[in-house]
Amino acid sequence: MGHAVGIQTLHHWVLAMTRKNETIDEYIRQCPSTVVPLLEELRAFILQTLPGVSESMQYGVPVFLNAHETPVVYLFGSKAHVNFGFLKSGELDDPHDVLVGSGRPSKHIKVYPNQSYDKELLSGFLEQCAHLKN
Repeated sequence: MGHAVGIQTLHHWVLAMTRKNETIDEYIRQCPSTVVPLLEELRAFILQTLPGVSESMQYGVPVFLNAHETPVVYLFGSKAHVNFGFLKSGELDDPHDVLVGSGRPSKHIKVYPNQSYDKELLSGFLEQCAHLKN
């Protein structure tokens, strides 16, 4: 069963990477309905928390740039959760090893619909992201 879920997630990832969404709103609308409200909430959280933030579609997903115009955060909606990702995770202080993923330098935190998440923790990472430069 776990293998089938992994295949479905991979399939969704491939579709997201190959489908050309012109806007972040379009991207969110095409995601599984189970994660759409969470994507909207996390997007608003980033826009309110990261100083000087701008957003764009890059690599088929919503990407958020800091005031230095450095891409620092992305959101990826899967069937069961949202990856709240950090494009320069190798430059972030993560003393509790909460960032996951095999990508370098990009790692993420999985956020699940209808479950609480640590906004203070995310704010701390966003505060670090505010200072990153290309």
